Amino acid sequence: MNKRCVLIPLIALFLLPFRGSTQTDRDAADSIRIIRGVPGMAFAIFSEDSILDEQVVGYRAFKLKDTISLNDRFHIGTNTVAFTAYVAARLVEAGKIQWTTPLLELFPEFKKKVFPVYQNITLEDLLTSRSRIQAFTTMLDWSLIPNFRGNIIARRKAFTFYMLQQKPDMENFLQKKIVFSLAGYIMAASMLEQVTGKSWEELISQYIQKPLKISIHYSWPLLSDTAAPAGHWIQGGYFHSENAHTWVRINPILYPAQEINLSLSDYIKFMQENLSGLVGKKAHLSEATFQYLHFGALDYAMGWNNGSLNDQSFSFHEGLSLLFASRAEILKEKHRGIIVLCNSGGRDGRGAVLDLTRFLEEKYF
Repeated sequence: MNKRCVLIPLIALFLLPFRGSTQTDRDAADSIRIIRGVPGMAFAIFSEDSILDEQVVGYRAFKLKDTISLNDRFHIGTNTVAFTAYVAARLVEAGKIQWTTPLLELFPEFKKKVFPVYQNITLEDLLTSRSRIQAFTTMLDWSLIPNFRGNIIARRKAFTFYMLQQKPDMENFLQKKIVFSLAGYIMAASMLEQVTGKSWEELISQYIQKPLKISIHYSWPLLSDTAAPAGHWIQGGYFHSENAHTWVRINPILYPAQEINLSLSDYIKFMQENLSGLVGKKAHLSEATFQYLHFGALDYAMGWNNGSLNDQSFSFHEGLSLLFASRAEILKEKHRGIIVLCNSGGRDGRGAVLDLTRFLEEKYF
Protein backbone atom coordinates (compact mmCIF):
# COMPACT_ATOMS: atom_id res chain seq x y z
CA MET A 1 0.00 0.00 0.00
CA ASN A 2 1.42 3.36 -0.98
CA LYS A 3 0.32 5.73 1.74
CA ARG A 4 2.24 8.73 0.55
CA CYS A 5 0.35 11.82 -0.54
CA VAL A 6 1.29 15.35 -1.55
CA LEU A 7 0.77 18.14 0.96
CA ILE A 8 -1.33 21.05 -0.18
CA PRO A 9 0.89 23.70 -1.81
CA LEU A 10 0.46 26.25 0.98
CA ILE A 11 1.64 23.82 3.64
CA ALA A 12 4.46 22.52 1.47
CA LEU A 13 5.82 25.99 0.75
CA PHE A 14 5.47 27.06 4.35
CA LEU A 15 7.34 24.06 5.71
CA LEU A 16 10.11 24.06 3.12
CA PRO A 17 12.40 26.36 5.17
CA PHE A 18 12.15 23.97 8.16
CA ARG A 19 14.24 21.25 6.52
CA GLY A 20 17.90 21.75 7.20
CA SER A 21 17.21 24.77 9.40
CA THR A 22 17.17 25.38 13.12
CA GLN A 23 13.36 25.28 13.29
CA THR A 24 12.19 22.88 15.97
CA ASP A 25 9.48 20.25 15.80
CA ARG A 26 7.40 22.46 18.06
CA ASP A 27 7.75 25.42 15.67
CA ALA A 28 6.59 23.24 12.78
CA ALA A 29 3.65 21.92 14.77
CA ASP A 30 2.52 25.38 15.80
CA SER A 31 2.82 26.69 12.25
CA ILE A 32 0.68 23.82 10.95
CA ARG A 33 -1.82 24.37 13.76
CA ILE A 34 -2.20 28.04 12.86
CA ILE A 35 -2.45 27.44 9.11
CA ARG A 36 -5.03 24.70 9.56
CA GLY A 37 -6.98 26.72 12.10
CA VAL A 38 -7.12 24.04 14.80
CA PRO A 39 -6.95 24.75 18.54
CA GLY A 40 -4.30 22.35 19.79
CA MET A 41 -1.98 19.47 18.95
CA ALA A 42 0.28 17.00 20.71
CA PHE A 43 2.96 14.79 19.18
CA ALA A 44 5.80 12.43 20.02
CA ILE A 45 8.63 10.62 18.29
CA PHE A 46 9.92 7.57 20.13
CA SER A 47 12.00 4.41 19.96
CA GLU A 48 11.18 1.23 21.85
CA ASP A 49 12.96 2.50 24.97
CA SER A 50 13.22 6.28 24.70
CA ILE A 51 11.34 9.42 23.67
CA LEU A 52 13.10 11.53 21.05
CA ASP A 53 10.65 14.41 21.30
CA GLU A 54 7.32 15.01 23.05
CA GLN A 55 5.51 18.33 22.69
CA VAL A 56 2.14 20.07 22.85
CA VAL A 57 1.09 23.29 21.14
CA GLY A 58 -2.03 25.41 21.23
CA TYR A 59 -5.11 25.44 23.39
CA ARG A 60 -7.65 23.20 25.04
CA ALA A 61 -10.63 25.11 23.70
CA PHE A 62 -11.10 27.44 20.74
CA LYS A 63 -10.98 31.13 21.75
CA LEU A 64 -10.30 30.41 25.46
CA LYS A 65 -6.49 30.32 25.09
CA ASP A 66 -6.17 27.70 27.81
CA THR A 67 -2.79 26.13 27.04
CA ILE A 68 -2.62 22.35 26.53
CA SER A 69 -0.32 20.40 28.86
CA LEU A 70 1.56 17.14 28.32
CA ASN A 71 -0.75 15.38 30.78
CA ASP A 72 -3.94 16.31 28.91
CA ARG A 73 -6.12 13.57 27.48
CA PHE A 74 -7.00 13.21 23.80
CA HIS A 75 -9.68 11.09 22.23
CA ILE A 76 -8.04 8.71 19.72
CA GLY A 77 -11.15 7.61 17.83
CA THR A 78 -10.76 4.51 15.70
CA ASN A 79 -7.15 4.07 16.81
CA THR A 80 -8.94 2.27 19.65
CA VAL A 81 -9.08 -0.82 17.43
CA ALA A 82 -5.36 -1.46 17.96
CA PHE A 83 -6.08 -1.83 21.69
CA THR A 84 -8.91 -4.27 21.01
CA ALA A 85 -6.72 -6.32 18.68
CA TYR A 86 -3.95 -6.33 21.31
CA VAL A 87 -6.34 -7.72 23.94
CA ALA A 88 -7.44 -10.39 21.45
CA ALA A 89 -3.78 -11.35 20.97
CA ARG A 90 -3.27 -11.65 24.73
CA LEU A 91 -6.24 -14.03 24.90
CA VAL A 92 -4.99 -16.03 21.92
CA GLU A 93 -1.59 -16.50 23.56
CA ALA A 94 -3.38 -17.49 26.78
CA GLY A 95 -5.28 -20.19 24.86
CA LYS A 96 -8.71 -18.74 25.58
CA ILE A 97 -9.56 -18.21 21.89
CA GLN A 98 -7.95 -18.72 18.48
CA TRP A 99 -7.64 -16.37 15.53
CA THR A 100 -9.63 -18.93 13.55
CA THR A 101 -12.42 -19.36 16.12
CA PRO A 102 -15.76 -19.03 14.26
CA LEU A 103 -18.10 -16.43 15.68
CA LEU A 104 -21.07 -18.80 15.43
CA GLU A 105 -19.19 -21.45 17.36
CA LEU A 106 -19.39 -19.11 20.34
CA PHE A 107 -22.97 -18.05 19.56
CA PRO A 108 -24.60 -21.22 18.15
CA GLU A 109 -28.06 -19.84 18.88
CA PHE A 110 -27.57 -17.35 16.02
CA LYS A 111 -26.86 -19.94 13.31
CA LYS A 112 -30.33 -20.30 11.80
CA LYS A 113 -31.13 -16.59 11.85
CA VAL A 114 -28.29 -14.89 9.97
CA PHE A 115 -27.31 -14.21 6.36
CA PRO A 116 -25.54 -17.27 4.87
CA VAL A 117 -22.51 -15.12 3.92
CA TYR A 118 -21.77 -14.68 7.63
CA GLN A 119 -21.86 -18.37 8.59
CA ASN A 120 -18.07 -18.85 8.67
CA ILE A 121 -16.87 -15.51 10.06
CA THR A 122 -13.88 -15.87 12.40
CA LEU A 123 -12.24 -13.62 14.98
CA GLU A 124 -9.47 -12.93 12.46
CA ASP A 125 -11.99 -11.94 9.77
CA LEU A 126 -13.55 -9.37 12.07
CA LEU A 127 -10.23 -7.88 13.19
CA THR A 128 -8.89 -7.62 9.63
CA SER A 129 -12.16 -6.16 8.28
CA ARG A 130 -12.63 -9.05 5.87
CA SER A 131 -15.95 -10.22 7.28
CA ARG A 132 -18.25 -8.38 4.80
CA ILE A 133 -20.03 -6.84 7.79
CA GLN A 134 -21.32 -3.32 7.10
CA ALA A 135 -18.85 -0.52 7.90
CA PHE A 136 -21.25 1.10 10.37
CA THR A 137 -19.25 4.33 10.63
CA THR A 138 -21.90 7.07 10.41
CA MET A 139 -24.01 8.84 13.00
CA LEU A 140 -27.09 7.60 11.13
CA ASP A 141 -25.91 4.01 11.59
CA TRP A 142 -25.37 4.58 15.29
CA SER A 143 -28.76 6.22 15.76
CA LEU A 144 -30.46 3.06 14.49
CA ILE A 145 -28.99 0.78 17.16
CA PRO A 146 -31.96 -0.73 19.03
CA ASN A 147 -32.32 -0.02 22.73
CA PHE A 148 -30.87 -3.33 23.89
CA ARG A 149 -31.38 -4.32 27.51
CA GLY A 150 -29.01 -5.87 30.03
CA ASN A 151 -25.41 -5.25 31.00
CA ILE A 152 -22.82 -4.15 28.49
CA ILE A 153 -21.82 -7.74 27.65
CA ALA A 154 -25.44 -8.65 26.89
CA ARG A 155 -25.92 -5.51 24.80
CA ARG A 156 -22.81 -6.15 22.70
CA LYS A 157 -23.99 -9.72 22.15
CA ALA A 158 -27.37 -8.40 21.03
CA PHE A 159 -25.61 -5.93 18.73
CA THR A 160 -23.64 -8.80 17.21
CA PHE A 161 -26.87 -10.62 16.37
CA TYR A 162 -28.32 -7.38 15.00
CA MET A 163 -25.37 -6.91 12.62
CA LEU A 164 -25.58 -10.52 11.43
CA GLN A 165 -29.08 -9.72 10.22
CA GLN A 166 -27.96 -6.72 8.15
CA LYS A 167 -27.10 -7.07 4.47
CA PRO A 168 -23.37 -7.46 3.71
CA ASP A 169 -21.20 -4.61 2.52
CA MET A 170 -21.48 -5.08 -1.23
CA GLU A 171 -18.16 -3.38 -2.08
CA ASN A 172 -16.40 -5.85 0.18
CA PHE A 173 -18.65 -8.71 -0.96
CA LEU A 174 -18.42 -8.25 -4.73
CA GLN A 175 -15.03 -6.57 -5.23
CA LYS A 176 -13.25 -8.10 -2.24
CA LYS A 177 -12.02 -4.68 -1.16
CA ILE A 178 -10.99 -4.13 2.43
CA VAL A 179 -13.74 -2.05 4.02
CA PHE A 180 -12.94 -1.06 7.60
CA SER A 181 -15.86 -2.17 9.74
CA LEU A 182 -16.38 -0.43 13.03
CA ALA A 183 -19.15 -2.96 13.75
CA GLY A 184 -16.75 -5.83 13.12
CA TYR A 185 -14.62 -4.71 16.05
CA ILE A 186 -17.64 -4.63 18.35
CA MET A 187 -18.45 -8.17 17.27
CA ALA A 188 -14.85 -9.24 17.89
CA ALA A 189 -15.03 -7.66 21.36
CA SER A 190 -18.23 -9.59 22.00
CA MET A 191 -16.39 -12.81 21.16
CA LEU A 192 -13.68 -11.90 23.68
CA GLU A 193 -16.36 -11.16 26.29
CA GLN A 194 -18.06 -14.49 25.57
CA VAL A 195 -14.94 -16.60 26.18
CA THR A 196 -13.86 -14.71 29.32
CA GLY A 197 -17.12 -13.63 30.95
CA LYS A 198 -15.55 -10.18 31.33
CA SER A 199 -16.51 -6.94 29.63
CA TRP A 200 -14.18 -5.38 27.09
CA GLU A 201 -13.55 -2.59 29.58
CA GLU A 202 -12.45 -5.13 32.20
CA LEU A 203 -10.18 -6.81 29.65
CA ILE A 204 -8.61 -3.47 28.74
CA SER A 205 -7.88 -2.92 32.43
CA GLN A 206 -6.48 -6.43 32.91
CA TYR A 207 -4.31 -6.66 29.82
CA ILE A 208 -3.33 -3.05 29.08
CA GLN A 209 -3.94 -0.56 31.89
CA LYS A 210 -2.45 -2.56 34.74
CA PRO A 211 0.55 -4.23 33.09
CA LEU A 212 1.56 -1.14 31.11
CA LYS A 213 0.70 1.24 33.96
CA ILE A 214 -1.40 3.59 31.85
CA SER A 215 -4.69 5.34 32.46
CA ILE A 216 -7.47 4.77 29.92
CA HIS A 217 -10.86 6.47 29.97
CA TYR A 218 -13.74 6.29 27.51
CA SER A 219 -15.69 8.81 25.43
CA TRP A 220 -14.80 12.52 25.42
CA PRO A 221 -12.00 13.62 27.80
CA LEU A 222 -14.16 16.40 29.30
CA LEU A 223 -16.57 13.85 30.76
CA SER A 224 -13.97 12.68 33.27
CA ASP A 225 -11.78 15.79 33.51
CA THR A 226 -13.29 19.27 33.34
CA ALA A 227 -9.86 20.73 32.53
CA ALA A 228 -9.26 18.42 29.55
CA PRO A 229 -9.12 19.60 25.94
CA ALA A 230 -12.52 20.05 24.33
CA GLY A 231 -13.34 18.41 21.04
CA HIS A 232 -14.11 20.65 18.04
CA TRP A 233 -15.94 20.44 14.74
CA ILE A 234 -17.98 22.47 12.27
CA GLN A 235 -21.71 22.47 12.92
CA GLY A 236 -24.30 24.96 11.75
CA GLY A 237 -21.73 26.51 9.47
CA TYR A 238 -19.23 27.52 12.12
CA PHE A 239 -16.31 26.02 14.00
CA HIS A 240 -16.82 25.52 17.73
CA SER A 241 -15.98 23.38 20.76
CA GLU A 242 -18.32 20.92 22.44
CA ASN A 243 -18.62 21.03 26.23
CA ALA A 244 -18.93 18.11 28.64
CA HIS A 245 -22.71 18.07 28.22
CA THR A 246 -22.62 17.83 24.43
CA TRP A 247 -25.39 15.96 22.65
CA VAL A 248 -22.68 14.18 20.65
CA ARG A 249 -22.41 10.96 22.62
CA ILE A 250 -21.38 7.52 21.39
CA ASN A 251 -23.33 4.46 22.51
CA PRO A 252 -21.16 2.49 24.98
CA ILE A 253 -21.75 -0.61 22.87
CA LEU A 254 -19.37 0.95 20.33
CA TYR A 255 -16.53 1.72 22.72
CA PRO A 256 -14.22 -1.14 21.53
CA ALA A 257 -13.93 0.48 18.11
CA GLN A 258 -13.58 4.20 18.75
CA GLU A 259 -13.82 5.52 22.28
CA ILE A 260 -10.51 5.41 24.17
CA ASN A 261 -9.03 8.65 25.50
CA LEU A 262 -5.63 8.93 27.17
CA SER A 263 -2.65 11.22 27.57
CA LEU A 264 0.16 11.43 25.04
CA SER A 265 2.59 9.96 27.60
CA ASP A 266 0.39 6.92 28.15
CA TYR A 267 -0.18 6.46 24.44
CA ILE A 268 3.59 6.37 23.99
CA LYS A 269 3.79 3.48 26.47
CA PHE A 270 1.30 1.44 24.46
CA MET A 271 3.10 2.20 21.21
CA GLN A 272 6.49 1.35 22.73
CA GLU A 273 5.05 -2.00 23.80
CA ASN A 274 4.17 -2.66 20.16
CA LEU A 275 7.50 -1.46 18.83
CA SER A 276 9.47 -3.43 21.44
CA GLY A 277 7.62 -6.59 20.50
CA LEU A 278 8.07 -6.04 16.78
CA VAL A 279 11.86 -5.72 17.11
CA GLY A 280 12.16 -8.74 19.39
CA LYS A 281 12.66 -6.99 22.71
CA LYS A 282 10.81 -7.52 25.99
CA ALA A 283 7.03 -7.19 25.69
CA HIS A 284 3.86 -8.91 26.89
CA LEU A 285 3.34 -10.70 23.57
CA SER A 286 5.75 -12.69 21.41
CA GLU A 287 7.53 -11.16 18.46
CA ALA A 288 5.60 -13.51 16.14
CA THR A 289 2.28 -12.32 17.56
CA PHE A 290 3.18 -8.65 17.14
CA GLN A 291 4.25 -9.40 13.58
CA TYR A 292 0.85 -11.02 13.01
CA LEU A 293 -1.01 -8.07 14.50
CA HIS A 294 0.77 -5.51 12.33
CA PHE A 295 1.59 -7.48 9.16
CA GLY A 296 -0.38 -10.73 9.25
CA ALA A 297 -2.66 -9.65 6.40
CA LEU A 298 -1.78 -7.55 3.36
CA ASP A 299 -2.61 -3.82 3.58
CA TYR A 300 -4.75 -4.10 6.71
CA ALA A 301 -3.96 -6.55 9.49
CA MET A 302 -5.44 -6.40 13.00
CA GLY A 303 -5.98 -2.78 13.94
CA TRP A 304 -3.09 -1.68 11.73
CA ASN A 305 -2.74 -0.63 8.12
CA ASN A 306 0.58 -1.79 6.73
CA GLY A 307 2.91 -1.40 3.79
CA SER A 308 6.40 -0.04 3.21
CA LEU A 309 8.05 3.32 3.66
CA ASN A 310 11.59 3.86 2.39
CA ASP A 311 11.61 0.10 1.68
CA GLN A 312 11.05 -0.67 5.35
CA SER A 313 8.13 -2.30 7.18
CA PHE A 314 5.57 0.36 8.05
CA SER A 315 2.36 0.11 10.08
CA PHE A 316 -0.05 2.90 10.94
CA HIS A 317 -3.63 3.83 11.73
CA GLU A 318 -5.58 7.06 11.41
CA GLY A 319 -7.91 7.66 14.35
CA LEU A 320 -11.20 8.94 12.97
CA SER A 321 -13.42 10.75 15.44
CA LEU A 322 -16.14 13.37 15.25
CA LEU A 323 -14.35 15.87 17.51
CA PHE A 324 -10.68 14.80 17.54
CA ALA A 325 -8.07 13.47 15.09
CA SER A 326 -5.04 11.25 15.58
CA ARG A 327 -2.46 9.11 13.84
CA ALA A 328 0.00 6.50 15.10
CA GLU A 329 2.86 5.02 13.06
CA ILE A 330 5.71 2.55 13.47
CA LEU A 331 8.68 2.08 11.14
CA LYS A 332 9.88 -1.29 12.38
CA GLU A 333 13.42 -1.51 10.94
CA LYS A 334 14.13 2.09 11.94
CA HIS A 335 13.06 1.34 15.55
CA ARG A 336 10.95 4.49 15.60
CA GLY A 337 7.36 5.58 15.88
CA ILE A 338 5.26 8.74 15.65
CA ILE A 339 2.06 9.83 17.40
CA VAL A 340 0.16 12.99 16.42
CA LEU A 341 -3.02 14.13 18.20
CA CYS A 342 -5.39 17.04 17.59
CA ASN A 343 -8.50 18.26 19.43
CA SER A 344 -10.40 18.96 16.22
CA GLY A 345 -12.30 16.51 14.03
CA GLY A 346 -13.23 16.97 10.41
CA ARG A 347 -11.07 17.86 7.44
CA ASP A 348 -8.86 20.50 9.08
CA GLY A 349 -8.12 18.36 12.13
CA ARG A 350 -7.21 15.36 10.00
CA GLY A 351 -5.24 17.60 7.66
CA ALA A 352 -3.23 19.10 10.51
CA VAL A 353 -2.43 15.63 11.84
CA LEU A 354 -1.33 14.42 8.42
CA ASP A 355 0.74 17.55 7.69
CA LEU A 356 2.66 17.24 10.95
CA THR A 357 3.08 13.50 10.50
CA ARG A 358 4.65 14.04 7.07
CA PHE A 359 7.02 16.65 8.46
CA LEU A 360 8.12 14.29 11.27
CA GLU A 361 8.50 11.37 8.85
CA GLU A 362 10.89 13.42 6.73
CA LYS A 363 12.99 14.23 9.77
CA TYR A 364 12.94 10.97 11.75
CA PHE A 365 12.04 8.15 9.35
